[in-house]
Amino acid sequence: MPSGHHMMGRFEEIEAPSSAEAGESGKDEAEALRKRVAELQADIEMFRRENALLRSLKGALRKSEERYRRLFEDALTGNFLATVDGRILACNLTFVRIFGFASIDEALSTNIRDLYADPDDRDRLLERLRGEGKVENEGRVRKRRDGAHIHVVENLVGRFDANGNLSEIQGYVYDDSERKRTEDALRESEERFRAVIENSLDAAYQRNLQTDRYDYMSPVIEELLGFTPEEMAAMDIDEVMDRIHPQDRPVIEDDLCESVLRTRGFLVYRFRGKDEQYRWLEDHFTVTCDPGGRPLYRGGIVRDITGRKAAEGELTRVNRDLTSAHREANLYLDILTHDIGNTEDVSNLYTELLTGTVEGEAAGYLANLKRSIAKSIEILGTVTKIRQIHAGPPILCPIDIDAVIRAEIDHFPNIPITYAGTTATVLADDLLSEVFTNLIGNAVKHGGPGVTVTVRVEEQNGEARVTVADTGRGVPDDQKEEIFHRYERKQRGVGQGLGLYLAQILIDRYGGRIWVEDRVPGSPGEGAAFVLLLREVDGVAVRSWDERTGR
Repeated sequence: MPSGHHMMGRFEEIEAPSSAEAGESGKDEAEALRKRVAELQADIEMFRRENALLRSLKGALRKSEERYRRLFEDALTGNFLATVDGRILACNLTFVRIFGFASIDEALSTNIRDLYADPDDRDRLLERLRGEGKVENEGRVRKRRDGAHIHVVENLVGRFDANGNLSEIQGYVYDDSERKRTEDALRESEERFRAVIENSLDAAYQRNLQTDRYDYMSPVIEELLGFTPEEMAAMDIDEVMDRIHPQDRPVIEDDLCESVLRTRGFLVYRFRGKDEQYRWLEDHFTVTCDPGGRPLYRGGIVRDITGRKAAEGELTRVNRDLTSAHREANLYLDILTHDIGNTEDVSNLYTELLTGTVEGEAAGYLANLKRSIAKSIEILGTVTKIRQIHAGPPILCPIDIDAVIRAEIDHFPNIPITYAGTTATVLADDLLSEVFTNLIGNAVKHGGPGVTVTVRVEEQNGEARVTVADTGRGVPDDQKEEIFHRYERKQRGVGQGLGLYLAQILIDRYGGRIWVEDRVPGSPGEGAAFVLLLREVDGVAVRSWDERTGR
């Protein structure tokens, strides 16, 4: 474009001729000059418009580049451009993050072949690109910078030169490792579930209530009933019901009709198998409904309980026979106990009559006999109480433990017994006094001369902790666990341990616990403390107590 100065020079040259030379030629030159100026002005306007257009195109290009850059760099996929030999020419930050690089520069300095778990996979991918031009939504295992394997989905596009040779690969990848792990875990869970169902001794099924057919029946059904899953699937409801035992069918029909009103059910019935033999089946099922409440499926587990039913029948017979035998044995024991009691009473009467009539050695024999008879009467009384305990379930009721303890203390007037009293009410029955009779009697028997006894009751966490302690010889540590079990394990002499055994079974019967520990902790030789826990009853429980159920 001519400059302004240059144009002025041209005007000066044009104006140089004198007025004498103006004439006709001057007019022509002036006209030519005007035309030239007009052309120059047109050129200037054209150049101005072109310049504005260029500036507009440059701005649009800059905006386009900015959009492309954002699209590339801010994408959720890892975008990259690589050469055939593996050099990474460009990549975005998502690519850097997916493959664990510290920066884009570090990624660009890496050959993309190093990011394949299987290097040969890269070569196979290039062959596909050469033949197909692109690869869409392919999942594969890739390798991060730190060597960890990830699962990605790739979309690749091949770029070709003028000769049709693959020159660059443009790719878009995203990490779906978490989805793959979830998918694999779900598949493994389904496989384990299928293995459990198909190898179970019970048959799982799902019946479509809309088509009235089995959608699924596990293979074990053939072992149970002889029918294959396909044969079962072909049966409609009438065919199924025809195979149920006539005695069971009315109940089953009613239950199945009612099952649409509930989500769970349980059926027991006899079903005629393929061999025409009836098998007892136990069917636990659930009903699946649509959002409107319409039943869609009934799925459940069927178990063959034929053997169990036979065992239950045999058990019922045996139990009936045992009940009869137990009743006869109890009658025999009642007669025997009564006769023994009468004999002991008579023997005791004669020893009383003979006392004072004999002297010397005979008097000693008589005293020993009297003690033996008294011991036998005591043992017989304890056995009678044990039989009473085992005769039936306990009927527990609120018991004033203070009254029981004071009454038992009165039975030992010659023994120093310390007791402070209590207001506790516990769950027990009228045999609770036997516990204290035996525990205090045990302390007197084994404590020796000068023994003293302490009874203490403490209330804690809804229980009464009762301690009967003595100053006797105590219980060695190695015998504490066995002392209440000697009678059960026959580690005793005649009658030995029977009283403590009676105390133990009574406390167990009341839902409590009993044990022995040192009266002085860590000093077994300074006496024993027999401790028992009994459940307390508060005022509300006493008023609402059910004597029939014991609750």
